[in-house]
Amino acid sequence: MDFEEKAMAVFRRGDDAEVTRLADQELGSARADGDPQGEVDALCMLSRVAIRQGDLDEGRALAEQARTIARQAGNPALAQMPLHILAGAARLADDFERARSLAAEAIAAHQALGDIRMLAIEEHNLGHLELNDGQVGRARGLFTSAREHVAKARDTTLLPELALGVAAVAAVDREFARAARLLGAIDSTLSASRRVFDPDDFLEEQTLRAKLEAALGEPAFAEAYRKGVGEDVQQALA
Repeated sequence: MDFEEKAMAVFRRGDDAEVTRLADQELGSARADGDPQGEVDALCMLSRVAIRQGDLDEGRALAEQARTIARQAGNPALAQMPLHILAGAARLADDFERARSLAAEAIAAHQALGDIRMLAIEEHNLGHLELNDGQVGRARGLFTSAREHVAKARDTTLLPELALGVAAVAAVDREFARAARLLGAIDSTLSASRRVFDPDDFLEEQTLRAKLEAALGEPAFAEAYRKGVGEDVQQALA
């Protein structure tokens, strides 16, 4: 297991202290060895931690540093993750225009490299941005495209994120009970795999939960949510 895979697994579990330790160690080694790949990977992990801890400025600065290194290395693939993180940070800051511009740039890069997994992730993130900006039609199209690309990539690890997009659209369509059931399936799937959402999806889920509790009332929300707990996310999506 390489650094990025190991550190991401720890990050998904929510252990920021261990991620920071691993990333600092990797950053020191990469700089000593003149390894731009290792340096970018380490800076991106440190950026993710900073953003999750609420320091968007530090997160952006680290991601920009990683992007500069990738550009200097002349490696388009190396620039994918810094660009993805910068787009996410702009979305968290409610800077819709910058987030939209960065996401479009990232989508073009993923398409050029044939990376359908990252393409799906970027479409998913842009879908939430468009939904929050009132562009429901655009959001539907992006979420649908993300699901199609994930199916093509055969990556079941992204099913909770895809289900969150479906739940968000269901809430817009006033299918509140369905959205609450999906949240139950999402949370139990994440718990079973010892994962937590990235900061942007975590915020989307918390916002959606509050919206559904207000729309249904807490008892009805709890009942619908309970029906989704333990349900297979793929079946819930169907």
